[in-house]
Amino acid sequence: MSAQQINPDDALYVDMFIAKNSQTMTFIRSSYSAILGLAAGTLGLTNLSGFIFYFLGSAFLSVLIFLLKTKASPALFFRQPLDVFTEGVLGGLFSYILFWTLLYGIIHVYD
Repeated sequence: MSAQQINPDDALYVDMFIAKNSQTMTFIRSSYSAILGLAAGTLGLTNLSGFIFYFLGSAFLSVLIFLLKTKASPALFFRQPLDVFTEGVLGGLFSYILFWTLLYGIIHVYD
């Protein structure tokens, strides 16, 4: 018997695995957002520069996930391949703002 090759176009999505992938993506993004917020608060970024820092960091994380975790084929892990770049970005923004303002207030309050 020869082993059958699985065609990616015929791949079936299992809802449990899709949910687990989404949960993992949310955890990675929220953790990374907290780290970015700590960095932005420590650096003393304010206003637009702080938001640009977040979105550039989020884009960098998306590229890392695309290349390292999905090995440049996100269609095997998500129903929509663009979910790698969009899922959890705005949810992570709240964690980012929380840690950004916390560290900025602690470090730069007397500047």
